[in-house]
Amino acid sequence: MPPHPTLYVRRSVFASVGAFDTSSLRIAANYDWMLRLLLAGHRVAYIPQVQVRMRTGGASNRSLGNILRKSAEDFAVLRRNGFSHAAAAATLLAKNLRTLPQLVRRHRTEIEVNR
Repeated sequence: MPPHPTLYVRRSVFASVGAFDTSSLRIAANYDWMLRLLLAGHRVAYIPQVQVRMRTGGASNRSLGNILRKSAEDFAVLRRNGFSHAAAAATLLAKNLRTLPQLVRRHRTEIEVNR
């Protein structure tokens, strides 16, 4: 999934994809929306320049409870967008494994700061 702070879309895309589902998704509304955008076949382009710099972390990994909630919401998002149970589980596993290096770096930085 593209990082949500650097995803730029035309206003017309919102009309075709629909709004963010913030009523049932507290953490994964952006993931759901971007997945719907990509599955609808909207054209995307990669810009090989830094557009946004942001800190590691956020609502999705602020606590163990949030990590578990994010994973449950991500799984639900995948299922309601047509992924089979097995495909949703594999996608979620891959998505979470890709974030491990980020969490390790964050943990090391916190240890160094607290020394």
